[in-house]
Amino acid sequence: MSGLEPAPVLKMSGCECKPVRAQPSRIMKQVLIVRACAIGDFVLNLPAIQALAHSLGGAEFTLIGYPATLGIAQWFVKVRAIHSIETPPWSILFNSTVPALDFDLSIVWMKDAAFADNLRASGLSNVVRAEPFPSFGHAGDHLLRTLKLARPPLPDLWKPDTGEIIMHPGSGSPKKCWPYFDQLGKMLANPLLLAGPNEGDYKTEHPVLRDLSLPEVVSRLRSCRAYIGNDSGITHLAAYIGCPTVALFGPTDPAVWGPIGRRARIIWKRPIESISAEEVTRALKVK
Repeated sequence: MSGLEPAPVLKMSGCECKPVRAQPSRIMKQVLIVRACAIGDFVLNLPAIQALAHSLGGAEFTLIGYPATLGIAQWFVKVRAIHSIETPPWSILFNSTVPALDFDLSIVWMKDAAFADNLRASGLSNVVRAEPFPSFGHAGDHLLRTLKLARPPLPDLWKPDTGEIIMHPGSGSPKKCWPYFDQLGKMLANPLLLAGPNEGDYKTEHPVLRDLSLPEVVSRLRSCRAYIGNDSGITHLAAYIGCPTVALFGPTDPAVWGPIGRRARIIWKRPIESISAEEVTRALKVK
């Protein structure tokens, strides 16, 4: 599996609105996106956001959710502002209206309709609410279907200028973590372990990157030779920017949640421990 490739748009599902169209009275400029989620889920949202930007032309995006995650979008679309959904005025919209909002289009990917309903009650007429998770197919395709948009070209921000092979042993769940990264590192030239917040006490004999901001992580991923990781937000990010990526999957189905990218490969076995280090090096095609 190598990620999403251009294909016809499937029938729209999980959306309570008509297809997205610009207002006929003026050129659409200001778009509000509401998506509160983790890094991996937001990366899977990026094709839909990029396709929307292309379809509207010249659009500026205001993003509402978790700012540390939403900052990723700035590499792919024009972002006017990023705000936390947990602070006013945006947190008010879970229960009430907010005056003086001005957007040409608002997209709300939430299961609960209250936020979108309160945007409409606040005076915004062009509000789309759609289910954030798929009932079938890949999550990235589902998010595109909610807007009736085709898959955009995959980005390519990979500019390798080091021989580093980055390994990220973490994930949001211990069940998703492959246990043999240290063994794998001994089989690779220039291995570099990327430790996230959940790997503060991770012990390894390999060099370790710790306490990096998300922009710093992106910079390292863009310049490295390759990346290997579990089903995690950083793996999705590495794949999407075009870095050669080997994603190791166990409990989750990559047909739904697999990373999207020009150079992404997935090894899927249950249990995840049955994936051997030799299989990973073969998939990586570098030693």
